[in-house]
This record gives sequence, structure tokens and C-alpha cells, in this order.
Amino acid sequence: MAALTIFGGSFHGLSLSAEELWSADPAVSSNVTNFFKRLDPGNYPQDFCYERGDQEGKPVSTVTSVEDPEHGLVWKVNKPKMRKRSEFARAEGQKRYYSAKDGDDIYIGWRWKISTEDGQKIDKEVTVWQWKSGGKHDQNYPLNMEYDGTLTLNAFGPSYDDKYWPSQMRSVLWRKAVPQDTWVSLVVRIKIDRGDFAGVTQFWFNGEQQELANLKTKFYEAKIAEDKKTVYHRTGDGAFVYPKWGIYNKKSCSYDASAYFDDMKIGTTLESVMPE
Repeated sequence: MAALTIFGGSFHGLSLSAEELWSADPAVSSNVTNFFKRLDPGNYPQDFCYERGDQEGKPVSTVTSVEDPEHGLVWKVNKPKMRKRSEFARAEGQKRYYSAKDGDDIYIGWRWKISTEDGQKIDKEVTVWQWKSGGKHDQNYPLNMEYDGTLTLNAFGPSYDDKYWPSQMRSVLWRKAVPQDTWVSLVVRIKIDRGDFAGVTQFWFNGEQQELANLKTKFYEAKIAEDKKTVYHRTGDGAFVYPKWGIYNKKSCSYDASAYFDDMKIGTTLESVMPE
């Protein structure tokens, strides 16, 4: 196959459409850093599960490409027990690169499933996607997804005076029961804006746009449009914002869990990122 020039580099693979800003296909390359800044296996020593150093001697977090009977070659991100994190961090690869800027209006699409290596049921909320703040921040993560047998899309309001923990500023926008070992497709639209309630979020599950609401809140509620399909929320924060995909948080320490990813894309239109 002829080499393709992307972002100033030469790369063997499929071309990007005019609306497609970024993609990560293990069939094109199994090198993680061609598509992502890194795999984040844990920020030690502060990323311990229950006490500092308790990850020592435990298997490390990994990413591999594996053959899936439904979708061919896919990414497999594994986080062993007593590890707190295994995440693709930032869509800033050496060959395919996207870095979010204030004012960007993007769609992030991917196909996903989650499982445990020992068949254990995941019944504690683990983080499986983050729209993360970098540097000094007021939100830490303006958006994320959590999974405990039910998948949720969550908005986190800013705490400008550090009065509240992020969990206290969480609004659950959407939830649905999703069995383990089941492929689903996910698309999140994010218009990046640092103004309170000035950013935009929309969400598609298995190809269908979803209605959103403030289903569970404490001290923060996002603004919901009349059609219930658009959320107005602060989506820009910190020095910059970026996506993370994988398995993370203290509750995840109980699981030897693997997340699978396919058809990962970022684009300027829904059509350019919607998993087939």
C-alpha cells in the first residue's frame, strides 16, 4: 500500500476524510504512540489503590491488538487487580494527531465493550472514558462515562473555590444497562467553551441520539434544551482538555478488567465518526 502523508509524516493506512480529524486503527498500526500520546498505566507513586506502594509486584497494565470475531483487529486495554489505571491518553500521536482548542466543535466516536478476565461481575462504578482537564483546573473532568453494569454519561460542574469534590458536582445525564462482553457504539459531540453553560454536549448510543436530563445531582445541574437532546455545560477547563479511554479509579482496583475499542475517530461531523 502506498505511503500516506498525514500531519507532516508518512504513514501506511487508510486516508482521512475532510471531516475526519483523527483515527486510531490497530489494523493500520499496533504502535500506540502513532495515535495516542501514551498508554497511561498509572501515575505512581500517587496512583496507589488503598495504600502507597500496594501495586508493587502486581502485573502491569497493558494494551494489545487482538482479533475480534465481529470486528476484526481491535484494541484491548487491560487493567489487572490492584492497579488503578489503564488508559489511552490524548489523541496526540506521532502520525495521527488532534489537540482540542477552545471553540472546537467535535464528535468523538468509538465502539466499545468491557469484560473481566475471571468472569467477575463489575458492580462498582469504574471510569471508562474521560474528557479530562490538564494543568490547574476547576473541573478535573468536565465529562466522563462510568460503568457498573449500567453505563452513564456524566457532566461535572466547576468548583471555582474548591468548595466541592468532583463527585459532589456530578450530574448523571444518561444511563442504560449494558451487559459485559457486549459491543456498543458511542458518539459524544462536544463544543468546547469555558463559559458557564456555554459549551454543548450531545450523545448517540448505537446510532440513535439520546435524550439527556439531570437524572442524579447534588450541587450542580447542567442546562437541558427543550428537545432534551442538547446539554449546555462548561466543556473547556484547565490549561487544555483531552480525551482518555480505558479503565480507571479506585473502585476499579477490585477487577482484572479489559476494555475493547474499535473504530475510534474524532471529526467535525457526526457522519465522519459514527461507527459502522
